[in-house]
Amino acid sequence: MRRTSSVLGAVTVVVLAGGTLVGCGDGGSSDGGGSASRTSAGASAAATSPASASTSASPSSGASATLPPKKGTGSDADEHRAEAKAAAMLPAPEAIGKALAHTPGKVLSAEIDDNAQDRLIWEFEILAKDGTLQAVDVNPAGGAILSSHQERGESDDLARGKRLLKGGTTDAAAAAKAAAAKGTVVSVKLKPENGGHWSVETGPGDRDWSVPLDSVKVSPERHD
Repeated sequence: MRRTSSVLGAVTVVVLAGGTLVGCGDGGSSDGGGSASRTSAGASAAATSPASASTSASPSSGASATLPPKKGTGSDADEHRAEAKAAAMLPAPEAIGKALAHTPGKVLSAEIDDNAQDRLIWEFEILAKDGTLQAVDVNPAGGAILSSHQERGESDDLARGKRLLKGGTTDAAAAAKAAAAKGTVVSVKLKPENGGHWSVETGPGDRDWSVPLDSVKVSPERHD
């Protein structure tokens, strides 16, 4: 009995020296002792948990929302259907509005395309008000801005945009609205042929249309 008392006394001294109150040797706990031990363990687990690791902020609120599904590697028809489905989540005119609200200027191209993660997003080239060419990516699932940066080495696109988009020309949003009657708009691109026009692709049937810069008349695009 004397030996047992000595051992328990030693344990008590060691525990008190460590500053932690634990239960008795028979597996029970003193008032708050077990709680303090569990709290300490929980704090250690939280400190090493991956969920507590810092993450970089999203480019804008909602940018981390679920992206549309992958384009896939099936047939061309399957890919066209996937693009049309993604574009329908945020129709082209609305997507253009989101991009221009972030980067004011004139849209030179808008296109549903797959990003580095193979997810389908809206990609824009914008002739910004400061005269630079800006790339802006928009999430079709909610309309958040995913990224934006200045394009470099695209002087031809920049010069073409400045030359063609003057005064009261039909803009990309108007061209997209006009072509929406033909299907789901998946791309709108400024082309220099025939004095300039908008080349608009609709899905899911993968058809191309031409909209002039001085009206909203839609006609099948000719491919020479």
